[in-house]
Amino acid sequence: MDPCLIVRRALQADAYAVDGLLSEWFDWKPDSGRLDSIRRAITKRELLVAEVRSLVIGFIHYAMHEDIIDGGLNSFITAFYVSPAYRGNGVGTLLLTEAIEYSLAMGAVGIETSTIHASAKKLYEKRYFKQTMGDIGEIFLELDVPEYLHAKKIGNESNG
Repeated sequence: MDPCLIVRRALQADAYAVDGLLSEWFDWKPDSGRLDSIRRAITKRELLVAEVRSLVIGFIHYAMHEDIIDGGLNSFITAFYVSPAYRGNGVGTLLLTEAIEYSLAMGAVGIETSTIHASAKKLYEKRYFKQTMGDIGEIFLELDVPEYLHAKKIGNESNG
């Protein structure tokens, strides 16, 4: 992992960089609307960016919402991308870990996502997400919060 890598809450100044990464991801750029949406996510403190030497190389967006099924706040990861040149170096893991930590700190009782990508599913499962629905196409995963917190505690005890 690059020692200059940092993950932080996105700033309004990051909106164009995130928009550029979205265009890289989807290989298209809509006429309007995305920058406003990115700026709203930044204002709501629901967007994190990964940065190396002042270059934004990835992001994760999670939306906090009331979930009547879980009986409290829930976080849903809606978009998660790392530029291909930086994949395989722990950037995605760090973004996901920070999104989980921020969500839990904000009071989330559940964290969910969906994906169609096998590599993303593997990354989520390494961070204690379990598949809840879907067998083909899009699958849905939910963080096993007790297992995550237990593994974190064990990790902290073995490091301390």
